[in-house]
Amino acid sequence: VQSFQLEVTGGTAEVAQNFSTTLYTGTGTTQTITNNIDLAGDGGIVWVKCRSDTADHRLIDTDGGANNILTPNANSAYFNNSTIFSSFNSDGFSVATDVATNGSGRTYVSWAFKKEPSFFDVVTYTGDGTNPRTISHNLGCDVGFMVIKRTDSTSNWHLWHRSVTGYAELNLTNAWNSYTGLWADTNPTSTSFTVDNNSVVNASGATYVAYLFAHDDAADGLIQCGSYTGNGSTDGPEINLGWQPQWLLIKGTSGGNDWNLLDNKRGTINKHLYANDSSIEYDTDAIEATNTGFKLVQSYGAWNASGDTYIYIAIRAASEPDITWPSSIEWTGGSAPSAPATGETDVYTLVTDDGGTSYTGIKSIDNAS
Repeated sequence: VQSFQLEVTGGTAEVAQNFSTTLYTGTGTTQTITNNIDLAGDGGIVWVKCRSDTADHRLIDTDGGANNILTPNANSAYFNNSTIFSSFNSDGFSVATDVATNGSGRTYVSWAFKKEPSFFDVVTYTGDGTNPRTISHNLGCDVGFMVIKRTDSTSNWHLWHRSVTGYAELNLTNAWNSYTGLWADTNPTSTSFTVDNNSVVNASGATYVAYLFAHDDAADGLIQCGSYTGNGSTDGPEINLGWQPQWLLIKGTSGGNDWNLLDNKRGTINKHLYANDSSIEYDTDAIEATNTGFKLVQSYGAWNASGDTYIYIAIRAASEPDITWPSSIEWTGGSAPSAPATGETDVYTLVTDDGGTSYTGIKSIDNAS
């Protein structure tokens, strides 16, 4: 008689360990939002937007602390306020009493990005007025999208994307600016990025925060940053990522286009918010998620104008747990066990008394994680 055990973890646990979209309803009193991401220990950012009412976006990063607030749809500096967020936690974060993040009866969406190589990083620095200035980061792979915000005074959110030359501004709908001098005419590398002595990225004595999103096109990668060209048709371009996305940020590079935020928790990637303004959530039928990416299905200018270029950030969806057992296993109880839930680990014991021709199987531990 021979026996052995198998440990099986359901779904793509790595995605859920690094990124979360969490929906919640405000209470007007401090409440904890659990997303199973160790923000207190590993660091990262939390971005919250009210869905049901007009309200500014609110963003905090662990380098600045829970009371230093940024507003993605405005050019304001860090402002210190203890009524918006309360704390970073080992399994999420807590919101305080402000209506922007926790108004009684209002509905909210939060996006949490953990610091993780090949996914996301936060870098803070003080400007020194030099040109060029090289600053280290910890992505360890290609940078797909980078946002730099001056935090000690008003300044637009200046960003770089791997698919377009120059820069754009997250809080505005302006066209992409072809000027490359902000980055000292140098693209980021897997370990650093470069800035010049412009006041918006490297003024002497000024303080800055940079958020860096990876581009990882490996088969098991979690995030990709790319672009597509619109065709103005209801049979629009289909973007192949190799996996289904759960979160998208899309912006046309021409003027007047909003920064569209979508995720699969608020619907099947068909409800959008604008990163550049405070408006409520809207339905859209412009885009569909596929098993291998996403497809444009309307000709709206914000998504699919003929000949226009659009950039995107896409984050991978967790795989649906699935497992197929060999027919040679006879399971105790008469039926094969289902796969463990995403991120959950189950242990199975298999026994054979004929050298492996047939087995008896039992799930010996449920949710060992």
